[in-house]
Formats: sequence, structure tokens, C-alpha cells
Amino acid sequence: MAAEIPFRIFDKPQDYGRILEFQESLRNDVVAKKSAGSVLFLEHGPVYTSGIRGKDEDFLKPAGDIPVFSIRRGGELTFHGPGQLVIYPVIDFRAYGFASIKEFVLFFADSIKSVLTGFCGVEDLEWHDEKAGLWVEDKKIAFTGMHFKKFVPIHGFSVNISNDLSYFSRIVPCGIPNCKITSVKAETGKIFQVREVAEAIIAEMNGRNR
Repeated sequence: MAAEIPFRIFDKPQDYGRILEFQESLRNDVVAKKSAGSVLFLEHGPVYTSGIRGKDEDFLKPAGDIPVFSIRRGGELTFHGPGQLVIYPVIDFRAYGFASIKEFVLFFADSIKSVLTGFCGVEDLEWHDEKAGLWVEDKKIAFTGMHFKKFVPIHGFSVNISNDLSYFSRIVPCGIPNCKITSVKAETGKIFQVREVAEAIIAEMNGRNR
């Protein structure tokens, strides 16, 4: 069993720009061996983020007063907001028993899938590498996109729990035309708190051998 992964849960929606700066600073400390880093669990206020393959034409409607960040991560355009769990694993994955980026990503993906299935009751979940996320048939419920530097990522995963899905209608999510987006609430009719889902994912991760 590798060392236990450190975690931190934030209790209220966080400003995207501030958390981006925090991730970058934390990663620099991890790379410099000044910190073990942490996996951050949080919600954001409403924000659109565009990855390295994002395009202006992915906006179907103006963003209005919602901020837009162009960032260095895989993927295209997505939305974050209250009711969505965001997970940023800012750690050196080698220190926790992972042999490759793929193994690291799948560990998180499998943990999220297990919690959404067993704890939340979402059915028919499948992970698709080529579509970078978890899908309920033809509807995307969880997303991933990262940027690695010396084995330490920033950015990470987002999971739709009870967020307002109408914001996704303004964009081409993940660069996939006519992409359907869903959430735990939409699939089950149940409303879960973001923190309780975060705690369940942490327990799942801690219970897995690596």
C-alpha cells in the first residue's frame, strides 16, 4: 500500500482565478520538494474554462458576465459552478504508487465511478478515454483535463452533482457537437451535497490498494 494521499475540502464556492494561482504555487512547492501537495475538493462560482484545444466558436451564446479563463490543460471548453464537485490532484503521482499518468487518471476515474454508482445510485456509467470523462449512455456526467509538470498535475476532474446544467447550453461542451450533459440530480432525482460526495470519494480512494 502506497502512502495515503493528502486531501483538502473547501466549504464554499471558490473564485477560479484565486484557486488557479494556488494550484500553480502548490505545484511549484511540490516540484521543489517543499510540500507533499494535496488533492483539492471544491466548488467554483460560475466560470467557463477553455483548454489548449478550445476555440472561440465553441461559444454558441455570449458568456455574458460569467468570466472565461483560457488555461493550459487538455480539452476544450467547459463550465464550472455551484453544485459541481471539482477535484484538483496537485501531487507527485510517483510518490503515491502510480507508475504512469494513465494509471493515475484511471484511479481517480474508477473512484468517482464507484461513488456515483454505489453511493449516489447513478446507473449505466462508463469511462471513455477518448471522450475524457464518465458517461451515462450518451450523456456526460464527469470530465477531466490536466496539465503535468515533472509528474505533478494541476487542473483535474469535475463531477456534476446538482448544478444548473443550462450553462452548458451556451457552449459546445468539450468540443463535442450536440453533446448531452447530465448530473446526479438529473439521473436519480436525488440532491446530494457536494461535500458528502467529496467525502465518499476520499473514503473510496483511501480504501483502494495501489
